[in-house]
Amino acid sequence: MPLESNKEKARYSSLQEFMSFTRESDNAPSQSNLFSVHFSTPPILQPGAGNVNSKLFQTEVGDLSLLLDYYAKNVNLPSKQITTGQVVNVGSGYKFATGTSFSQISMTFQMPRSQLTRNFFEKWTTLMTSDANQYTEFYNNYCCPRLFVYKWERGGGDYAYTDPKLLRAIRDASIGGSQFLLAKKHKLTAVWELQNVFPYNIGSVQLDNGQNKLMDLNVQFYYECYRFYPE
Repeated sequence: MPLESNKEKARYSSLQEFMSFTRESDNAPSQSNLFSVHFSTPPILQPGAGNVNSKLFQTEVGDLSLLLDYYAKNVNLPSKQITTGQVVNVGSGYKFATGTSFSQISMTFQMPRSQLTRNFFEKWTTLMTSDANQYTEFYNNYCCPRLFVYKWERGGGDYAYTDPKLLRAIRDASIGGSQFLLAKKHKLTAVWELQNVFPYNIGSVQLDNGQNKLMDLNVQFYYECYRFYPE
């Protein structure tokens, strides 16, 4: 009987085994609130290109690089779907793979007082397709060549005392003795690389005289493809 011949494959639940398994660094549950975002500057926003005469919109340096990273409140990572066809010969049909499709992604950014993040996306979309002349820029000029989303996990990285930026934080936390030596940085475990990215929707922002709250901006993007690289 199928039950008798396959019952040895059924794993008996063990709380101790489960706890031991999850204590291992690579098997611990991943957390969603440790990530980093990095945009490559589209050619059309480089200094000297089009109507851009400064480094204000360079995403790799300056305040903008921090605003697009530290102020990214949430990121909807891409999903992948296999498109299929169907064959029906006799009886029940079966499906077969025909290709791959990707979902769009979205990011929500907290706005600074300078509105630089909004200004960046407004400038980007205006140069893509201006409502002044109804022309559209060349595809390769307005696409962000690479967008990286890095995933971090707590602990497991290099020792914190090797990073001069963290020495003061460790001292302020009153960590001494062996704990000072054993403190570790976050560990980089994965990265999503999206290729040829451009925004297609800048979300609306509601202003009201009710209870005070922080201003957020949601931006949605299209892209050609993505690659996922684990550690």
